[in-house]
Amino acid sequence: MTGLIDDMQDVVAGVVGDRSLSAQVVYALIKQFGGERHYIPSQDYQARNREIKALYGAGVTAEQLAGNYRLSVKTVRRIIEH
Repeated sequence: MTGLIDDMQDVVAGVVGDRSLSAQVVYALIKQFGGERHYIPSQDYQARNREIKALYGAGVTAEQLAGNYRLSVKTVRRIIEH
């Protein structure tokens, strides 16, 4: 587990620019969420959805978008409607 904590501190330090502060952030997260199981998405779905909406607005069909993003047409339509 220590390897994971070190990796987390490295990522946070890269954002905040301070290794000491990154340790504080990581340990605050561990204190808050430690022992729980959480899903962390592998991509930024909000950015993807904004892109899908923009492309749809530019005339790309839901069927084309579904193929390009490996989604069902139903999912693409749900994204466009929200």
